[in-house]
Amino acid sequence: MKLSMSKLFAPIIFLSISACQLQPDVKQLQHENQKLEADLQQARSNIEQLHLQERQLEAQLAELTRVNAMLDNEKTSRVQESSALRSQVRGFVQHQIDVYKEFLVRGGLLDYVGGELVERSHAEDEPWLLLDLANPVPRAGRLTGVGGYFVQPGKFSVNVLRPVDSKLVTIWESQPLQVVQPGIHHIPFTVSVVVQQGDVIAYQLDENISVVFDEGTGDTRFRKEALSLGQTVSASAFGGEKRRRTYSLGVYGLLN
Repeated sequence: MKLSMSKLFAPIIFLSISACQLQPDVKQLQHENQKLEADLQQARSNIEQLHLQERQLEAQLAELTRVNAMLDNEKTSRVQESSALRSQVRGFVQHQIDVYKEFLVRGGLLDYVGGELVERSHAEDEPWLLLDLANPVPRAGRLTGVGGYFVQPGKFSVNVLRPVDSKLVTIWESQPLQVVQPGIHHIPFTVSVVVQQGDVIAYQLDENISVVFDEGTGDTRFRKEALSLGQTVSASAFGGEKRRRTYSLGVYGLLN
């Protein structure tokens, strides 16, 4: 009988003990649930704050974009005004330079290097490359144009050669220059050239052009082959040493 009673109360005792153990677990779960709710609420608050900051940043970005576009527009306007002003100033200065050069040429105030521009006994009708060894540049300076006495219009160009170790190096070449009618002409270079003392001038004649010359008074050599920029030649590569020709060709500019 005692054994049966013990067997009857054993499950009751076990359930009581289990109920006592389960009560704290429920409370812990409730506590954890409350904590999770609080964390969730905090996370939602943080997300809302981030959304608010994002909207503020977007508004700031839009304002900065607007200001930047306005500044770019103002800068573009200033650059255009500045470019227009610089262009006007350059045009004015270039016009003044052209007037000044023309005044110096017409007044005979520029330095001249070459044969005198006078009528001579002969007329060259061959497309020679003429090398004027009798009239090297006497002083350093800047050449601004060329003059010549022409009996037949056409085209020609000018080269500047510099003596280097008993050779002549082509350091500059002008654009083709046009002579439209016979007579004495002064033609400005598109771009002036800086020269040194001792530089030598060469003239490349076109097939149609003709320029006057005398023999026995100068030292202009000639040959058929043209020069290229940077090419090195020697005076012996030119003929006509014994003819001692003087051509009515020369360059002018401002020498020191």
